[in-house]
Amino acid sequence: MRSAKNQLEKKETLARQAVADRQEAEVLLNQERIRTQTLSHELEAIRTESEGKLKFRGIETLSPQAVQAYLSKLKSFHASAGDLLTVYLPPDTRLSGVLSEKVLELVGEETRTLLDRLDPETGLVLFYDLHRMVCEAIAPPIPINSPAWQLGHSFEVSLLEENLSKDYRMLVLVLHAGESFIGFAPDGRVFEIDELIRSSVKEKHSKGGFSQRRFERLREEDIAHHMDKVVEALDKVLEENKFIDYVFLSGDFQLIGEVRKRLPLNLEIIEKPSDIRVEKTDGEDILRTVLSSRRYLL
Repeated sequence: MRSAKNQLEKKETLARQAVADRQEAEVLLNQERIRTQTLSHELEAIRTESEGKLKFRGIETLSPQAVQAYLSKLKSFHASAGDLLTVYLPPDTRLSGVLSEKVLELVGEETRTLLDRLDPETGLVLFYDLHRMVCEAIAPPIPINSPAWQLGHSFEVSLLEENLSKDYRMLVLVLHAGESFIGFAPDGRVFEIDELIRSSVKEKHSKGGFSQRRFERLREEDIAHHMDKVVEALDKVLEENKFIDYVFLSGDFQLIGEVRKRLPLNLEIIEKPSDIRVEKTDGEDILRTVLSSRRYLL
């Protein structure tokens, strides 16, 4: 009996020790979990702060002629080590969706972070020297349709040149209250149709009260009348030109929204920056601006 009692006491002692050991292990595990979470938060804070400090080395707009000179310079680069990377990114596409993990690791984290900040409607082309002598991207006026990449002795610019050299049938609308422009270029180089549409629209009113509400209502009526004239001209162009590759829209975002509702659903629409002022430019300048590219130094 005494032997059985001793064995029972030993088992109880071992059980209590096991419970104590488990509790101690759980405490240590919980401490490590908290420590890991704290470190993760600190790392994320450091990463966020670092990303916030990252800036583009430069941003510029390139006219069609300037783009040709730019591509010519890129073609002159040659690296015997085969470390010149070119990546074609269609809209809403990231490097990680095109490059293999091995090649992606060759691109600096800062470059990837800056590139992810960009989301142009037409996509991007990245030109990257693994030694960062060249590290930049260009957003062309015409969308990049297919992803592609090359790591070699030279940059792959032929796809971009082909993209820019095609004869696209383009419709261009620059929309502002009281003064808008509509143009159609059947070859993407010269407007065959260009029309400046003017209407009398009251300037914005800064006074308050009833008079302001009445003034704003009258102004809205003026704008609606102006848009009726724009839509009438637009319908005429669409009726005479059934096949259009791209529609470029620029100007007041509310007016752009109104025109979008009137355009056929099968047309591909590209919005351009709203700094095109029709009263200070002619059709040739407008087309040059629409067909300009955006260059980002990463």
